[in-house]
Amino acid sequence: MMREAFSESEVNLIAQGLDLLLADKREAHRWADESYRYGGSEIAYTESDFGIPQIIALQGKIDRALVLDEPESEVSA
Repeated sequence: MMREAFSESEVNLIAQGLDLLLADKREAHRWADESYRYGGSEIAYTESDFGIPQIIALQGKIDRALVLDEPESEVSA
């Protein structure tokens, strides 16, 4: 497994890219779903066919990694 630290700007770029990819995949799934419902396609596609759950899971991993990497802040009384 690759263990390399990414800078904050690199992580932001990755997160932005995943957000754009997810939006495109959701739009493609919506079009495929509408096509199927209205008879334009013989195949019913699921979100998994477009990798949507995998992208969401990857976003969650990144979010959890960022939270774990943040230094603990001191709480003042």
